[in-house]
Amino acid sequence: MENWTTRNQQRAVRLTVMFWLSVLLTCASVCLVGFLLPFPSWISLLVGFGILGAVAWASKDAEHRLLAGCGETEAPADTYPRLENMVDAVCLATGVPAPDLRLLRSPECNIAAFGRVPHKSTLVITTGLLESTSRIELEAVLANRIAQIANYRVALVSTMLSTFGLAMGSSRFRVQPFRVLGFLTRGQLTTDLDPTNDFFGDAAGVAVTRYPPGMIEALEVFENQHHLPEVDPITGPLWLVDPSNEATRPSVQARISSLREM
Repeated sequence: MENWTTRNQQRAVRLTVMFWLSVLLTCASVCLVGFLLPFPSWISLLVGFGILGAVAWASKDAEHRLLAGCGETEAPADTYPRLENMVDAVCLATGVPAPDLRLLRSPECNIAAFGRVPHKSTLVITTGLLESTSRIELEAVLANRIAQIANYRVALVSTMLSTFGLAMGSSRFRVQPFRVLGFLTRGQLTTDLDPTNDFFGDAAGVAVTRYPPGMIEALEVFENQHHLPEVDPITGPLWLVDPSNEATRPSVQARISSLREM
């Protein structure tokens, strides 16, 4: 687990450095092209610094965009007292600060975690999950997400979506201008969003609860009621089960089969 944590942490740092180097190189290239064209030099400088400022603003606001992409969420208040107690217990076992909790009112069952640093993470939980699962099943899915906060997997994916996967624009018209750079830099986007990491995430959660049947039963609940059409598909890697209909990640049945072999 410690090696896994160190690797994820190093990859998140490397992604951030590579991203900003790519941005600076892009801005420098724009300025250079501007100098070669018959335009005043201040115009190319203005465009270059404008690009840098726009990317810096979008990156700073990236986590708010991710939260907005998870639908209209709200604070849990005192409606689900067992939720906060269970989150605190799992956080104590994993050694990370309790994340902020947000509820998404939906009859579907799903849970997402995001945050570029473990001590500033957020869990988004559907009300359907809280109302459809037993205590053991809920503990299993909380352990799954919080364990991935602890091992920096959530930080790595959040960093990926906030850098090379950075989306700019509205939900109707959105571009990811630096996605191509992610592929050019040794396929970072493909590697860091590897769908097979779901198996490692399930194993990390089970390592906390030490009870694989709990996660198996939870996934069985998720199997036919995890779709969230109101959620932005770009947040898909942050959810326990992809809320869209895209089949790029392992199926629920494949994950259950893997857990049964433990």
